[in-house]
Amino acid sequence: MQRSQHRHHRRGKIIIIIILIILVLLGVHHYTSTSARLKSSWNKIIYTSNNNISIAVYSPKTHEIYTSSNAPNHQFRTASTVKVSILAGILANQEGPLSSHQESLAKKMIEQSDNDSTSELFENYLGGKEGLQKTFDQFGMKDSKANRSWGLTVTTPKDQVKLLNNIFYKSQILSSADQAEIRNLMTHVESDQTWGISASSDNFAIKNGWLDYGSNEWIVNSIGYIKNNNGTDYTIAVYTDKNQSMAAGQQTIEQLARVTKPILN
Repeated sequence: MQRSQHRHHRRGKIIIIIILIILVLLGVHHYTSTSARLKSSWNKIIYTSNNNISIAVYSPKTHEIYTSSNAPNHQFRTASTVKVSILAGILANQEGPLSSHQESLAKKMIEQSDNDSTSELFENYLGGKEGLQKTFDQFGMKDSKANRSWGLTVTTPKDQVKLLNNIFYKSQILSSADQAEIRNLMTHVESDQTWGISASSDNFAIKNGWLDYGSNEWIVNSIGYIKNNNGTDYTIAVYTDKNQSMAAGQQTIEQLARVTKPILN
């Protein structure tokens, strides 16, 4: 009787171990297949371009950030995408919600990409370059470096995805009210500024940046959050420069957005 119970118990343990091994293998396969599919689709666009291009995407399904770049050590200027960092930094470091004046400035900064409002928030409420660098440090954005001219701040898509994850997923830095404030503004960006990572999507939050700057020529960037019709979602950041025109940069970003969506659907 005892021997029979022992055999039954051992058989049960073996079955549980087999099930766990299968689940692990399925998880590994899903991660590797997602990574391989994304890189295959992205690289057809990235490596046939003369522009500097870098992309990062986070999937809550796999809890992984996927990246690709034809300029892996390149420092990308943020242009107006840094406005999300500025707002996140203010909310993270002041007690209580935005004042009515701050809220008015933030609305103009994110929804309209107004530069005067941004400069006032940057200097008077964030603490300028030092405050922005503190924000990057708080959010673990190790490859981002603040500039006194906020639009010339340098970053990587992976760093921006870390920030976006604190806005759209769990955060120990931003409160749920802080997150809601930023999300709301990023989902109400003016219609003429909703190009980029939003391509082929109708449920998104976004902030774009563009700047014609010296040898970098046209800097064109797009960061944000996508929710698919089936409920899956992801954060995404695409940075480009050396574009011959703003339209060329937009086209590249939208090509990458379109091939990303079905893989993470």
